[in-house]
Amino acid sequence: MKKRILFITRNFPPLTGGMERLNYHAFEALSERYDMVLLGPEECDDYALGRPVTGISTDSSLQYVMRCCFESCRLSRQWKPDLIIAGSGVAALLARIAARWTGAATVTLVHGLDIIYPSRLYQMGFVPAIRGSDRVIANSANTARLALSAGVPQDRIEILHPGVALPKQCSEIQPPQLGFDLEGKVILLAVGRLIRRKGLPEFIRYALPEIVHKNPDVLFLVIGAASESSPLKKEGIEMDLQHAVIEAGMQEHVRLLGRVSDELLEQLFSITSLHLFPVLDLPGDVEGFGMVAIEAAAHGVPTVAFNAGGVPDALKDKVTGYLVEAENYAAFSQAVLRGLDALGKELSAQRCIEYATRFSWDKYGQRLCAICEETLSGRS
Repeated sequence: MKKRILFITRNFPPLTGGMERLNYHAFEALSERYDMVLLGPEECDDYALGRPVTGISTDSSLQYVMRCCFESCRLSRQWKPDLIIAGSGVAALLARIAARWTGAATVTLVHGLDIIYPSRLYQMGFVPAIRGSDRVIANSANTARLALSAGVPQDRIEILHPGVALPKQCSEIQPPQLGFDLEGKVILLAVGRLIRRKGLPEFIRYALPEIVHKNPDVLFLVIGAASESSPLKKEGIEMDLQHAVIEAGMQEHVRLLGRVSDELLEQLFSITSLHLFPVLDLPGDVEGFGMVAIEAAAHGVPTVAFNAGGVPDALKDKVTGYLVEAENYAAFSQAVLRGLDALGKELSAQRCIEYATRFSWDKYGQRLCAICEETLSGRS
């Protein structure tokens, strides 16, 4: 008889961000081995792989937590899961409360911010629930260090890097149609939610002008939009980006493209020389892993990034790009120029792709299932 798992998460539809993709692939891998029930946002029904779903509105964080607490306890009483998985720190408290009804084991996936989120209420209520989990799965070595410093016992912490969807290598990818001329341009790309810690306004102000001075053909494309759901949402990030472009005189060298389709993103990667990741370490905020660096490598594109948060777990220096001292913009500019000169030599598409294959979702799923088995065996 299959073991039963209740999966609780607020971050699920795989189209909206890294945490959502991770939760989706975790659920997908576990569904092949266990009986699964999903408790998540109401829009996740279409992605639940035919498994039973209880969807809850996320319009209000407080109402979501209260309703989710009720539903998780109801499902535990009725369904009696053997294991409850929290897809983030927010869900850890709900998992711990629900587990009291059945004595189920609990596993919590943490992503960096789950440990250090700067709220007294969160630190008093949710972090202790993370500490009380039977197993805590950190997405990087840095997240594991944060969990350890927050009091999670070391023998309960597992490091499991997120996976990546490896694209099919195809020489017939069509060039992107963007409505402006790309001929002769050297494409630099940034991909991800437009949030403060991504550091894009600062990069445009303090690094891009020097890069353009040395290579006037550079065109910097920014993919993504401001996050509507992040607990650390900052008003005006898109406006700040636009102001940075004007202040730096980079109007001819920057294009803000917003959200794009997967097809267009693949086309953009096919013409990109370097992916840029000038991420910041901010008080109360941290880059948990840097999955986008692996995604770029999977497309054969090297990354230049600041050495911050969990990024070193996702980027191998001098193999899939260059790591730069955090917030050293002069060094970042030089690393970008060096990277453009190193393409096809020190930085090759083949080496990037080979490195990215270590992070396939299949491998992630295999290790996740093994951790769940170990947890269940330990409890039994």
